[in-house]
Amino acid sequence: MPGSSIPFPELLQDSDGGSNEAFESLLKRADFSGFVASRDLPPLRARLLKLEREKGVTDLHRWVSERVLETGARLVETPRYTSPQRSFALSPSGRHLAITSDRVDPYFGGELRVWELETGRVVDVHGFNEGVGGEESSCVQWSPSGQWLGVIFNQVAIGVVRAFSQARPSFTVDITRRWGSPPAWAFKRPEDAANRGHLPAWCWSPDETHLFVSTPGPDGALGCIVPFREGAALNEDSEGLRWCPARSGTSHSSLNPHTWVRWSHDGSRLYGYRYPLGGEWDDEAHDYTGVGSASAIDAGSGALRFHAGGVRLPVAFSPDGSRLVHGGERRGYAERIELVDGHTGHRLATLSEQIPEPEEGEPTFSELVWSPDGKRLAVLMDENYLPMICVFEGEKLLCQLEIESPPVVVETCSDRRRWAWSPDGSMGACLTRGGGVELWDIGPVPRRIRQLTGIGGLNGLVWGADDTLVGIGHDALAFWSATSGELRAHASFAIEAGHIPPPKSWFPWPNEPGQFLPTERGWAFTHVYPDGTVVCPPGTREQLESRLMFSVAGRHAWPWRWAIGTRHTRLDDRGPGPARSAPEREARVGTLHISHYRAHPVFERGPDLRRDSLAPHVGQMVLLSFSDSYSVIDLASLLEVTEDGVRIRRQSHRGPDPEKLIPFSSIHWIGPAVLLDEPEHLAGPKGSAE
Repeated sequence: MPGSSIPFPELLQDSDGGSNEAFESLLKRADFSGFVASRDLPPLRARLLKLEREKGVTDLHRWVSERVLETGARLVETPRYTSPQRSFALSPSGRHLAITSDRVDPYFGGELRVWELETGRVVDVHGFNEGVGGEESSCVQWSPSGQWLGVIFNQVAIGVVRAFSQARPSFTVDITRRWGSPPAWAFKRPEDAANRGHLPAWCWSPDETHLFVSTPGPDGALGCIVPFREGAALNEDSEGLRWCPARSGTSHSSLNPHTWVRWSHDGSRLYGYRYPLGGEWDDEAHDYTGVGSASAIDAGSGALRFHAGGVRLPVAFSPDGSRLVHGGERRGYAERIELVDGHTGHRLATLSEQIPEPEEGEPTFSELVWSPDGKRLAVLMDENYLPMICVFEGEKLLCQLEIESPPVVVETCSDRRRWAWSPDGSMGACLTRGGGVELWDIGPVPRRIRQLTGIGGLNGLVWGADDTLVGIGHDALAFWSATSGELRAHASFAIEAGHIPPPKSWFPWPNEPGQFLPTERGWAFTHVYPDGTVVCPPGTREQLESRLMFSVAGRHAWPWRWAIGTRHTRLDDRGPGPARSAPEREARVGTLHISHYRAHPVFERGPDLRRDSLAPHVGQMVLLSFSDSYSVIDLASLLEVTEDGVRIRRQSHRGPDPEKLIPFSSIHWIGPAVLLDEPEHLAGPKGSAE
């Protein structure tokens, strides 16, 4: 603002804790030409949030929004619904979290979203027509500088995007197909095995000039070093690829590539471990061995530096790769935890010998987590009577923590961990049963600091910068302040019980994904544009407002609601509104695809799901979600209800026979099927979704 005399840093320092009137007076004298988003936006946003809590959204919010947003911003929506979150990675700064998932309808592909930890809102979205990420470890990775994000596509290729840009991949590498195809005997038709590829482990070089892809290669290679060049698309025939031969000395090794890899900070080594699900396959026994291996590769020659077998889960390299800790052969009723030199593979200590064996039960070492500086190691031990965490410093047991019994983590090879270290390693946090979090001060005499609010559906924990804790689940996220214990933000992505996504033919934007919100008898569709335009039917704006943020400099969230009434926003309420009823179709319940229905009323697992509740609906079509050998949602005829469960005939004619009883304990929710009203823009002969 020309003529102003107050630089921004000075203004924010002077206004901290002052009156609202004094703050407004100072702010209107500020020199916005010197505004730097990374430095000035977080404290300015915090001061305006305080003002909003006291007085609501004011003219000052709009006045400031005009000036902040003119520096360049795009509108981003934090989604209400997504498919399960698959993989994640914390940025090097600790202030952003990248998460991948498919869209609610995989027909629209997948997304890579970047969340700002301070606000718990999305600030960057990369949409793809392909599936992205995976349940395995390291499917999404930041480059060391935080400028790039790499992600797995279609379980085979690696794509790199520029972070905070919403851009398409500017680099791709696909070198896993030629040698990585599954064996033909694994398929009913051998031709199905050709050219399928596999999900590769990979990592960045410390100078961001190369990627290492762990995949079988020619002459028994364990992987390939590929040059990273913006705009390039590499395959097996591209120039500049350097395969790493699987050689130890002069003998040729028949080793398999790693399933987790990292490049050493000095650029000299590629280290990692191999632990496919169930361990290595034994051809003679026709079974999995339950053990894997670890090794290091010379980045210059590609030769093996060491190889160590007999590795059992859990397994973890220290952040600098100098030490490896893993499960070993059983010792009596307890597993062994071995500490190994990450340069040579030589055993340094058996840590489990320092842990007293319990009087009863058989303990299981389920998780190993190094502190960021690699000086401390948390060993999570689960058993029936005394769940605990043992903390080692160096090679010595430092302390033991007794905690609540934490939830079981099924994804043993994923990035999800129940324990998270503070950035300086002085404190730790553990995700406990019910989604709560215990904070601990770690030392010879550990101290429980506080218990944080429980959030359901979490199975992983990350500690970011500025004392922000993030709880991660397939369908949920939670952001806490580790300093105050305040729950800053909470997001749930699961569709409400009794609902399933609407038919894709109902989306008003057929070539791009929109979001949708439930109405009494259908769905209302919404769409958000980067220029600040929001399309939503009347009555849905309030449900959207808290999730709409301008992304300033691609990294910082600025609330859309603060800018309403300025030139940066436009509300279009002429979008597809409440659906037009179609009572003439009610008689045909059961003849349409299940996406045309919802369950109403809904009986969820618990005291309401019983014979008395469901008996009046015998003979009707019901919509239900239940677990058979896997999770199922389907439309079915309710044939019988007993004291223990139900018998159904599914619309798909697959699944349990009508004679088979589905116990109430296997049903997530069930209710009589109600036909939804199709949107107004589809009503009529041409728009029929039948």
